[in-house]
Amino acid sequence: MAVTMLQDWCRWMGVSARRGLLILGIPEDCDEAELQESLEAALWPMGHFTVLGKVFREEDNATAALVELDREVNYALVPREIPGTGGPWNVVFVPRCSGEEFLSRVFHFMEQQGQTVESVAGALGLGLRRVCWLRSVSQAVQPWVETMRYQRLGVFSGGDQPALGEESFEAWLHHTADMLHVWQGVSEREKRRRLMEGLRGTALQLVHGLLAENPARTSQDCLAALIQVFGDNESQATLRVKCLTAQQHSGERLSAFVLRLEVLLQKAIEKGALARASADHVRLRQVLTRANLTEPLDEALRKLRMVGRSPSFLEMLGLVRESEAWEASLARSERAQAEEGAGAQAHAQADARADAKAEDDKVDEKEQEQQEQEREREEEDTDDLDAVPAGLGQARPSEAPGGPTPAQMGAASRAGPGGPAYEPEGLTQSGDREAGEPLEEGLKPIPDESGNEDGPGGLGLPKSSSGK
Repeated sequence: MAVTMLQDWCRWMGVSARRGLLILGIPEDCDEAELQESLEAALWPMGHFTVLGKVFREEDNATAALVELDREVNYALVPREIPGTGGPWNVVFVPRCSGEEFLSRVFHFMEQQGQTVESVAGALGLGLRRVCWLRSVSQAVQPWVETMRYQRLGVFSGGDQPALGEESFEAWLHHTADMLHVWQGVSEREKRRRLMEGLRGTALQLVHGLLAENPARTSQDCLAALIQVFGDNESQATLRVKCLTAQQHSGERLSAFVLRLEVLLQKAIEKGALARASADHVRLRQVLTRANLTEPLDEALRKLRMVGRSPSFLEMLGLVRESEAWEASLARSERAQAEEGAGAQAHAQADARADAKAEDDKVDEKEQEQQEQEREREEEDTDDLDAVPAGLGQARPSEAPGGPTPAQMGAASRAGPGGPAYEPEGLTQSGDREAGEPLEEGLKPIPDESGNEDGPGGLGLPKSSSGK
C-alpha cells in the first residue's frame, strides 16, 4: 500500500519513482525546520534531496512527506527508519527485487542449507503441488531476472584525471558497491569477472596481482584493496586545513558555498579532524570571514556570534537563502525602475520627435500655400495679357508706320497748351527783349463782352500785386 502510494505520488508529481522516498509517521506538529534537520542528518550520505510535498494520512494519524533524490536510490545507504520527533519515521522506497527474484533467493538459500522443496513444504504449510508450481515459475523467470539484474559497471583506470569515457573513483565506487549488493545470488567467480570487466590500467593490474597471490580473494576483498589505494587518504591535518581555508569563489552563490563547506566539515568530522560539537562554530567563522555577505546578513550573524549562539547548518542555510531572495527582489525592483525610466525617456523623445514633425509639417504647409498663391498670381497675369485686343498687340500708336517718334511726341507735349515749354505767341515774339522791360502800350488785353479783361478771350496774365 505504501509503495503504491509512493509510485502514484511520483507519477502525479512527474518524477521517477526510483529517485523517490516516502517518509511516514511525521507528527502533524513537526515544523519545517525540524523536518529538514532530521532528513539532512539521515539522508546526507545519499546526496542532495528536495521535499516535494507533505500530506496528512488519517490511517496513520500522521503526516507523510515525498522526498526526491538527485540520483537513483542507493539501496546500500538508504535507511529504513529516521530518528525524529515523536519516534522513528518509516522510509518507504520502490524495491529493486521483484517477487520472482525473491522466490529465487529463497530456493537458493534452501539449497545452500541442504534443504529440498519437499522437506520444507510441510514446515511452510503448503501443499507439494503449490510448492512445485512456485519452483517452476521461479526457474522460468530466472534468466529474465538475471538479465534485468546485470548491469555493466563503469570504467575506472586509476589515473589522476579520468579520461574520456571513464569515471572518477568516487562515482565508480558508489555504483560498484550498489551492484555487488544486488548480485547476492551470483557466484563469487562471476562477481570477480564483472568487477574486473570495468577496470583498466593500474587498477586492473592491482586486482590481477591480488588474485595471483591468492585466487580465493572475494570481490569485496578486491574492492577494499582498491579503496585503500585509490580512495581518499587525506590526513586529518589536510582536512582541517581545507575546512579552515575554504572561501567563496568568484561568481559562486553564497548558498552553494555553504553547501560545499558543509561537505568538507562532515568529511573532517568522519576522519576525526574536527569535533562534531565545533562544526557550527567553524561554519559561522568561515561564512563571516571568507564569504561576501550583505549588510543585513552580516549584522545578523555577528549578533549571533556575540551572544555565543552559532547557527546549525539548516539555520545558516535558511538565513542565506532569505538573504539571496531579498537581493533578488531588490535587483528586480531596480531593474523595473530602470526600465520605467528608459520607457519615460523614450516616450519623451518620441513626443519631441512628433512635435518637431508637426512643426515641419506646418512649415511645409505654409510653403505650399505661398507657392499656390504665387502660382495663382502668375495665372492671373497671364489671363490679363491674353485679354488685350489683338490690334494693340500688333501695332501701337507710337510704333505705327509714319507716325511721330517718341522724341517728337515728347516735344509736342512740352510745347502744347499747359506744357512746360508753352508760351504765348506774343511772348515768343518779344523773347529778344530784356527781362523787366515793359510791354508796349499798343499791346493791351482784349476785353470780353462783359468788359472783363481777364475773360476767356484775354491773355490771362496775372494781376499786379497792388490789385490794379
